[in-house]
Amino acid sequence: MLNIEPEYLQIFLVIVSALILFLYAIENLSHEFQTLASDKFRDLIAKVSRNRFLGILVGAVSTAVIQSSSAVSVIAVILVNTGVLSFRNSLGVIFGTNIGTTITAQLALVSSTALAPILIILGTLLKFAGKNFKLVGKPIFFLGFILFTLNLLSSAIAPLSENRDIVELFATLSNPLIAYSVSALFTAIIHSSSVTSGIIVILALQGIIPIEVAIPMILGANVGSSITSFVASSRLSLHSRRAGIANVLFNLIGTSIFMIFLPFYISFLESITDGVAKQAALAHLLFNLFNTGVFLLLLDPFEKLIIRLIPGDEEEVLFKPKYLNGDHDQPKTQIQNIKRELIYSIENTLKIYEEAIGIYYHPDQKSLMKIQKLETLNDYLDDQITNAIVKLAKNKLSIVDAHSSVLLVKISNTIEQIGDLGQDFSDIFIRMHELGFDSKDVCIDQISTLHSKYLELLRELIPLILEPSEEKILGIKEKELELTANTKEHFDIHVKKLQEEEDYNGNIFVDSISILELATSKVREIRKLMEV
Repeated sequence: MLNIEPEYLQIFLVIVSALILFLYAIENLSHEFQTLASDKFRDLIAKVSRNRFLGILVGAVSTAVIQSSSAVSVIAVILVNTGVLSFRNSLGVIFGTNIGTTITAQLALVSSTALAPILIILGTLLKFAGKNFKLVGKPIFFLGFILFTLNLLSSAIAPLSENRDIVELFATLSNPLIAYSVSALFTAIIHSSSVTSGIIVILALQGIIPIEVAIPMILGANVGSSITSFVASSRLSLHSRRAGIANVLFNLIGTSIFMIFLPFYISFLESITDGVAKQAALAHLLFNLFNTGVFLLLLDPFEKLIIRLIPGDEEEVLFKPKYLNGDHDQPKTQIQNIKRELIYSIENTLKIYEEAIGIYYHPDQKSLMKIQKLETLNDYLDDQITNAIVKLAKNKLSIVDAHSSVLLVKISNTIEQIGDLGQDFSDIFIRMHELGFDSKDVCIDQISTLHSKYLELLRELIPLILEPSEEKILGIKEKELELTANTKEHFDIHVKKLQEEEDYNGNIFVDSISILELATSKVREIRKLMEV
């Protein structure tokens, strides 16, 4: 039983206060950097991580700056879910996050007595400078705050090294598996292996834990850091869940192997450096460098293992154009590529409407996320197509090509609007489920009939965009008229039912076919543009 004296109670309160300040500093530093680079940070990860080596660098640097591997790995998982980052490319970023976590352990070794106050004062003074300096001031302040709290924590822990009860308490962690598990659990709770590793190094620095405890705890912290992204991915897309489980297995497999060879690893560390704290910090760095290197070499089989463990055929929708990749092509080639990109947008729009009608039967979160992703992708493609046409306009174009480029901008905007209406179509069925409408009032058979005819009409646009012809334009016009007539017929039936049946509520039905009617008018706009 611990002999708690007043002086040790005071030390305990100081330690808890220092930990709170440490967590506060890390959280705010993370927030400041994410505020400074939200969109740019996302775009950087997406572009650079296409190269696995640069992906690792991005993951490492981002984690070192934000001071949270959990935050960066969660960002990677979310980017996979939104389609900004592919599952394969996310692996490099995830591998790199573990290298970035080693920075805090190294900082814990630094004597920050003078450096911390300097950074705090400098960060505070920069708040009163110009706007640009003010943006940099907060991160500098919180970096100094981190060093200050580490120094405070170290000073508070120092007297405990002479307390027999405290030493005996940490002696219960002498079993490597217990030390490993406790550290993993603690890291999972606080969502930061950077914090855990920093505390471990300080405990070692004060002689409270031996190397036999410090190393398993360092390894356990790596596993604990992957739990946050795993939990975050559990309700996301198939590819996001694969990224989440990949992060766990990457750390679990690597640390398990090192735990098996723990005595040899400890002997190796003792042979190259003195002091438990230095050995713990070095162990953290060497493990993550080695583990990342091995998994980088085994990236292909590791990716196949994850796909086998988390099977599924869900399409991976990525935020990138399919055909707009040749800025130096001839104008006619660029126009053809723009047309192909428009067809890709139409194909995505068809998928939105196909998913939307399914919400009536199965209002699951995955379908809603897919609709949102496809609609956002259409917005993105509309921007990319517009940018490509703006670049094209800088060339000396023929009258035909100049006219075509103007039409393509309008068509792209209209296709994007049709996609928006598809999402609105799904929202109607979400509302239906939320309000508990009677299925007989919805008339899903009639809606499905109109929905199928609209998709046929939308598909007719694909050959028209590639090769406009009077015959194709006439065919679309005939289907438009037929669909419009069918819609009017269903409206008339609805009005009659409202007059004859007192308990009939056809709001969902009317809203649904109104959306389809409006979407039909958008197809009419595209058809008329092609007639010009």
